[in-house]
Amino acid sequence: MNNGKLNLDSAQAVLDEHRETLDRFSELLIAENQKYNLTRIDSPEQVWVRHFLDSLAGLSVLDELSKKTGKPLKILDIGSGAGFPGLVLAIVRPVWQVTSLEATEKKVKFQKMVCDTLGLKNTTTLNGRAEAVAHHAAYRQRFDVVTARALAPMPVLAELSLGFVKIGGLGLYWKGPSVKEELQTAQAAIKQMGAKIENSLSYTLQTEDAKPAKLSLVICKKVNAMPKQYPRVYGIIKKKPLA
Repeated sequence: MNNGKLNLDSAQAVLDEHRETLDRFSELLIAENQKYNLTRIDSPEQVWVRHFLDSLAGLSVLDELSKKTGKPLKILDIGSGAGFPGLVLAIVRPVWQVTSLEATEKKVKFQKMVCDTLGLKNTTTLNGRAEAVAHHAAYRQRFDVVTARALAPMPVLAELSLGFVKIGGLGLYWKGPSVKEELQTAQAAIKQMGAKIENSLSYTLQTEDAKPAKLSLVICKKVNAMPKQYPRVYGIIKKKPLA
């Protein structure tokens, strides 16, 4: 596994190119958040940095994979919440196909409203749980990349997500400052799920009205098929994570 620093300058430049669309997304999020409690981040600056810029932390990795495969990516974003990172990726890369999987109905409805309002044609929004959907033939090993942002500890996340990824594809995971400890406990689980850790990239998000957020992006490569019995039901995954 490699470790490195992630430069967000190119991600910031891409956001600036799509400022008008993302400003509209931000307005929708802040307005609907007053009704439905979609996110704890609700100031325009915080939304721009902690949601939008953060969502594009992995864009350079995804662009590199798309260049390598020579075709647009098929991405599945699990536990996508109010649409992060999935809908932001769909906005800035309209030729990619982004499927957003979220278990909470009010968040799915919000995502659909955003897609309709912004005219996004390259998105599909699903209301469901990853551990169930991963056993459907239409989704099993069908995606170039699975993304998940601040969703679960790595051993749990590996089991929930890697069944969706084609061999040769990537799992891309947004993690917090304790990622080193997580990865130490997750290596066996990730291997058991048919993948290996390729890289862990650290970065910092800074806004004027909050402390710096020190975060990491974990990149896993799928090298073998995930055993058919996985993922298990969520209660068992959480109670007895793979080790």
